[in-house]
Amino acid sequence: MHRFLSPLVLGFSLLAVGAQAAPVVGNTYLDSDNVGWTYIGSYDVGSGPFWKNTPLNYTALQAAELVFGSLANGYQYAISTVDSFVNHLAWYDGFGDTSHLPTTNKFGGGNALAENFFIDVGKSGYNQGGDLSAYVGGDKATQGGGAFNYVFTAAAPNPVPEPGALALLGLGLAGIAALRQRKA
Repeated sequence: MHRFLSPLVLGFSLLAVGAQAAPVVGNTYLDSDNVGWTYIGSYDVGSGPFWKNTPLNYTALQAAELVFGSLANGYQYAISTVDSFVNHLAWYDGFGDTSHLPTTNKFGGGNALAENFFIDVGKSGYNQGGDLSAYVGGDKATQGGGAFNYVFTAAAPNPVPEPGALALLGLGLAGIAALRQRKA
C-alpha cells in the first residue's frame, strides 16, 4: 500500500505546483498575437513614492520603467491586468475617480485602459479631476492601493525595412556590381 501511495502523493504535489495562482518571475506568457513575454514583477498603482512636487501622469509603460528601470536596447515592456495572459491593459488611478481601478480593489470600477494610455487635463501633473496615472504616490493616492499591474518584457520585434531603405541598399549593390564589372 505504501509503494502505491508515494507515487500518488508525488503526482498530486507536482500538479499543485504546476497550477500557479500568480505569475512566476522568469516564466513566459503569451499575448493575443502569440508573442511571448517574460514576467518580471508587478507594482501597486497607489504605492508610488512621496513626491515633493506634483507628480507627472504616467502611462503604465512609463511606470514600469520607473519601478524596474530602463531596458536594454531592443527590449520593451508590456503590462497586463491579469496574471495568466498579457492583455496590454493597465489599471489607472484617477484624481477623484475610481472607475479605472480593478473591481477586486474595494474602490474600483473595473475599467482597464491601454498600457500606453495618457491623459493630463489642465495644469501639468496629477493634480485635478480628469487626470489619470498608472503610478501615483502614497501621498496622492487615497484610492489606488491594491491595484496591481503585472509587468513583462521581451525583445522588440525586428522592424520591417522601409521601401526607401531597401531602394538604397539595391542601389549600393548595383554600384558594387558595376565597379566589379568595370575592373574586369
